Amino acid sequence: MYLLDTNILSELMRPTPNRGVINWLDQQFSNDLYISSITIAEIHLGIALLPDGKRRKTLKLAADLALQDFAENQLDFSEQSAIEYANIVAKRTKGGRPINVEDAQIASIALVNKANLVTRNVNDFDLIDGLNIINPFD
Repeated sequence: MYLLDTNILSELMRPTPNRGVINWLDQQFSNDLYISSITIAEIHLGIALLPDGKRRKTLKLAADLALQDFAENQLDFSEQSAIEYANIVAKRTKGGRPINVEDAQIASIALVNKANLVTRNVNDFDLIDGLNIINPFD
């Protein structure tokens, strides 16, 4: 099972996505690929913050298509995820490496569901015990 970070879904919304990402995704079974409720929120927030115009409309259409592809493959932030989230934030903060809320939530969802996290932002998720990270941009 693979949980796609928001930057991977955003990459798929680009007119010409990174070839490495496309090649990696093509090698996976679609029923093994998931997104989180946090990614859905981040995508919608990013679009909502844009001024009205062509770019916003284009991104909204791309987001709708991308999210539709994952309609049956979404993982939510559960009670177990909330507990794991607290552990991640506490450990990173105590270690002098604070983590932003959304990244910690996504990492906790991946851990609870025993999913590999697919992201470009590998450093954002370092020092999280048990989290397997895959960077398809490499």
